[in-house]
Amino acid sequence: MLKLACLILTLSPLSCFSVKEGGESRGVISSFTIPDNWVGSILPAGYRHRSLVPARSELHGYQINANDAQDLTKAELIVGLSPELEPWLADWIKANHREDATLWLATEANLSDRPIGNPIVPDPHIWTDPSLVLKIIVKLRQKLQMSYPQVNMENAYNQLVKDIKFVDNTLNSAFTIIPVNQRRIITQHANLGPFAQFSKLLETIRIQGVRVVVVDDGQNDAIAQQLCRDTGIPPPLPLSFEFLEPAGTEGDTWAGMMLKNGRKLQTALLKP
Repeated sequence: MLKLACLILTLSPLSCFSVKEGGESRGVISSFTIPDNWVGSILPAGYRHRSLVPARSELHGYQINANDAQDLTKAELIVGLSPELEPWLADWIKANHREDATLWLATEANLSDRPIGNPIVPDPHIWTDPSLVLKIIVKLRQKLQMSYPQVNMENAYNQLVKDIKFVDNTLNSAFTIIPVNQRRIITQHANLGPFAQFSKLLETIRIQGVRVVVVDDGQNDAIAQQLCRDTGIPPPLPLSFEFLEPAGTEGDTWAGMMLKNGRKLQTALLKP
């Protein structure tokens, strides 16, 4: 009976983690909810993975706590986007000599220096572009397979690819029906205040026919609110591309987040 119990325990997926010095592995630890969702989509159920930054929380400026440090120390694999985007994680990894256990997705996929607009300014939010996400998950699947060679990930990976392509096709179709002259938006970031002060932003909004001002959900939108009042356009539209929603709610996966925000933006742009 004891032998049978041991055999069942050995074959259980929950025990399929290598045991590192000092205790059982914590599995795969991701910097924030979006890469963690990709990890969970590729790994079978029962394999440990978690995000350091919780749902509905910003990854910028996150501070690693004692529990995080313990999990990172015993992680089978640490997944981040790039050292530039997550310097707090990069500093911990360097200080604790865990470089060999770390996968920087944007770096491995050669996306960390991709320009947007100004050729010298990198685009840190590469996860909002489905075509780039497809490149990212190739590297993620390869690394996960190396960490767990006994696991068949092909079906789950192929399904994730289908989901990403579905999002891409759906959003392309949704925005194709919007006339070109109705696609003008302004997004709010931390540097919008001085930009508004020293440029002719209000005049630009009126002349260019900007229809929507987009703000990061949960962030201070006082400047955007004032811009909307001064130009007579609808109140700012809050979108949440920085994080996923809690499990069981709309937007709790990467695909759900992209489709939810895309639908909200399309609706705002199509209003008369």
